[in-house]
Amino acid sequence: MIKTLGRQTAPKPVIIFPYRGYENNKQCEWYFWWTVERCRAIDPRPIVMLPRDTVIRGDAVSFVNDPRYKTLEVVQTWSVDTCQTWLAGWGHVLDHYPDAERIIQLPGDLDYVHEDVAFYDHLKAFIDIKNVDIAIGDFRTGDQNSAKSLVDIYGTYPLLANWFPEISRSLRALPLNRARSEFLNIRTSVLKDLLINNRNFAYEQTLNFLIKSWNYDEGRWKYTIAVSGLGALSDSKSFRDYRVCIDQIERIERMLSLLWREIKEPKKKDTVSDKMFEEQYGIFSSEYDHLRTKSKGIMETARTTLRALLGV
Repeated sequence: MIKTLGRQTAPKPVIIFPYRGYENNKQCEWYFWWTVERCRAIDPRPIVMLPRDTVIRGDAVSFVNDPRYKTLEVVQTWSVDTCQTWLAGWGHVLDHYPDAERIIQLPGDLDYVHEDVAFYDHLKAFIDIKNVDIAIGDFRTGDQNSAKSLVDIYGTYPLLANWFPEISRSLRALPLNRARSEFLNIRTSVLKDLLINNRNFAYEQTLNFLIKSWNYDEGRWKYTIAVSGLGALSDSKSFRDYRVCIDQIERIERMLSLLWREIKEPKKKDTVSDKMFEEQYGIFSSEYDHLRTKSKGIMETARTTLRALLGV
């Protein structure tokens, strides 16, 4: 039996501890504890998701030994990647704090705020959002050749436009720069609906949620979605970003194609004859093959362009 920790309607912040720790990164350490202290304004004991492999590698020694560790609700978890750590954090809140009104997810590993001191003021405002179903913390990148930008420019945007053009246009109209943002402030009831009534993925959670938040019959969002501008971030560049970018782009493509099949597949109804259903399924299969061919072209272009840009 799951033990709940009492009726608490206040928002619950969930901070993702840096996967590589902050043992030799003072900026990352500072940002992590700044985030913790800011979250104490809405929750005196913020939740911190700590990957078990980070602990085992010895990359969380200073954190575990810090006296402030005991003032946090630390949840150690096994996850295949950071996105699955998000899922574990959401599940922890839903299991133990079912009455919490909102869940606010924040990455704890920022060491690359790009000459934008207003970022922290914007982040405070993002944490305090209460009047929409889903708020996404949006940011720009200081360098268009950073891994984050490359994945979105050559992967996320063209692939999403191929598989889900209506959603792609609506995201531009919000406007939203980062459909894969790690900053998420969401109403708990909405999160519960998205997790329980839909397929879960261990990756690309924000993009997955956006696709599942679209009403395909009416051509509009099911929930109120807001974009909260945070400022500019940057991340380090390296030729090794090639593998990281390709891994993420291929992962995005797999998820989008699977979701398209799941959403668009004809459902057999009693009023539809077997012959008519067979025809509907043939149209569905042909459309999928057409989109898959275009998707392969997008992937080939991405690989060629990334090699040129990164000098691989």
